[in-house]
Order: sequence, then structure tokens, then C-alpha cells
Amino acid sequence: MKGGGRQWTVVVASLVMVVVVLAAMPQTAQAKTATDPRLAVLASCLNAVKLTGVRPETCNKTVSDLVTVDVFEAMFNHRNDPTAHAQGFWTFDSFMDAAKIYEPLGFGSIGGLDIQNRELAAFFAHVAHSTSCGWSGAKDGPYAWGLCYNQELAPDQLYCKESLLYPCVPGVGYQGRGAFPIYWNYNYGPTGIALNADLLHHPEILTNNATLAFQAAVWFWMTPALTRPSPHQIMIGEWQPTKNDTLAHRLPGFGMTINVIAGDEECGHGEDPRMGDRIGTYQKFLTSWFGNVDPGENIDCGLQGVVPLAYAAI
Repeated sequence: MKGGGRQWTVVVASLVMVVVVLAAMPQTAQAKTATDPRLAVLASCLNAVKLTGVRPETCNKTVSDLVTVDVFEAMFNHRNDPTAHAQGFWTFDSFMDAAKIYEPLGFGSIGGLDIQNRELAAFFAHVAHSTSCGWSGAKDGPYAWGLCYNQELAPDQLYCKESLLYPCVPGVGYQGRGAFPIYWNYNYGPTGIALNADLLHHPEILTNNATLAFQAAVWFWMTPALTRPSPHQIMIGEWQPTKNDTLAHRLPGFGMTINVIAGDEECGHGEDPRMGDRIGTYQKFLTSWFGNVDPGENIDCGLQGVVPLAYAAI
């Protein structure tokens, strides 16, 4: 499993944190469809599929249309190898169970086929990078070894920081776990609230329940914070950069998702091998399993100003 990064960093005062957490909570499908006509159309389409088993020709493809069991197995075909560290844990069904919760909110399901393919390839590229045990000389190449881990195996600290809202439980470690590894007590806390799971007392839930491990990743992917967009908003073209973003070369594209997830480690200083691995995985997944569509503009973050920490708070 790759290093912790800062993809779940919160650096705000306790009272502000309450506002940030509330702002980050995903809206219900009903609330969002009332304000987003694309989601209203999506809800009608998903309902038609549920009732008839047939997708109307005028509707976007569903996540299950684009991510079949064969696609999932091909992307992560070494996850159950003897050298993998989470054999038997990650399954296609666990991903689909998590994806179905957020599909009505637009996860992999709006924008048209090219945008859907880009978003799903981007999501899986970050998952694969964060959980990979591949290397340049690995069988089938470095991008074929995602979902090798489900947790950090030898943490050198408990990742506990004083917090009034999310106090550490004595003896509990908050090292990286999940498909997008979560670090620190102050990130396990709000993630647990979103998932209705007591992750503060039992963070090991994410290593025992693959659906919740995927759900935590999709929740982060879909959920904007008070001062930063969600990766979902970036990939579907919903996020519009501010003047300050533009001046800092933060522009819509896969590169900005890297900045949101791991900017202070991988962005803003030119070439970085970790950034390069994410990009290579994204391009490989697009080419091989997601329609061979163009990856879009601004796929790297080498020249982007790093997203300020408060901008990346959950």
C-alpha cells in the first residue's frame, strides 16, 4: 500500500470542523434531483431499468454496463495471487454494492459515455495506485497489481491526533485502510458518520467488509468539502476553477484529482514518479477497458499549485 499522502487531511479548528463535516455529507438522491436535471433524468432511467430490466436507448449506460465482472477481473487480475496481501477480500460484488449507493447521485452515470468512461477509469486508477504491490518489472506490468492491499501492514505510528470531535480510542491505530486508504482519527470519524459505522472504535471494519471499504472510497470521491471540489465534480466537468485556481494552474482534468487526493506529496514540483504512476494507470485503464477514449486535458499536476490544506479538508 502506498504511503498515507494527505488525501484525508483536516487542518481546521474544532468549531469550523463541524461546518466542514456537515457541508461534506452527501445529499440524498431526492434532494439533489430537485436541483440537478441530469440527476432527475438519471433517476427516471434507473427506475426504468429496475422495473423492466431494460435500459431505454435514450439513457446513459449504467455502472454495471461499463464495469462488468470481466472488466473488474482484468483490471485487478493479480489481487488474489499468492504474493498479494489481501487475498480473497476485494470482489466485484463488493464494488457494485458500494457503487449502487452512489450511482443515483451521478457516480459513473452522467455526462455521456466518454465522461462516464473517464470518471470510472480515474476512480479505479487512484484505487489501483493506492493499493498496488506492482513494480516496473512485475508480471503484466506495473499497473496490473491494484487491490493487492487493504491496509498498511507495518505502521510506524498510531496516526492519532488530539481532537475534541473525534478523540482517539486508546490503543487503536488509525493507519491506512480501504480502497482509498484513510489515515488519522479525525478522518475515520466523519467517514464513519457518512457510512453509519463506528470507525473510531472499530477502524478494522474497513479490513473486514469490502463493501464498506469501497463505499468509503466512493463517498470521498463524490463528496466536496467546504473549499474544494470532489474528484467526481472535476471529472464530469462540473467544477469551474476560480481566478486563484487558474493563476495556480489548477484546471479541470485528471491532474486536479491527483491534487485533491495527494497534492502536497505529488504535485507542484514537476515530474514525480507517484504522479506518473497514477497517470499511467489512468491511461492504461482507459485504453484497455474504458472505451479507449481520450484522457482529456490537464492530466498531470506537476505545475499546479498545491491545493491549500483547508481546501482539501473533509
